Amino acid sequence: MLDEHLLPKGDETEELDLPGVIEELGSLSPKSIISEEGVARIFSRHAASVKRAVDRGELPPPVRIFGKRIWTVEAITEHIARRLAQAADQRESRERKYHKLAP
Repeated sequence: MLDEHLLPKGDETEELDLPGVIEELGSLSPKSIISEEGVARIFSRHAASVKRAVDRGELPPPVRIFGKRIWTVEAITEHIARRLAQAADQRESRERKYHKLAP
């Protein structure tokens, strides 16, 4: 199921509305297919920004189907969950290191 008729068309110049992003992704089935344009709308960004986010590792790499770059909701949410877990591990590691160095 392609998302283009399901997703709201937001102003791409708006700042990221994180609760809105979470709500939008949560309202879709984990197996829902989202196009690059759909990801851009969900995150209130331009499609070029989505490509750069993939290059920086902020989003998982898409797959191509009929020439379109697509993701599943599950691929995006799992990628974000892994990044959050990595960030928490790094923070805990830094805190342990600081604690060892503290007098």
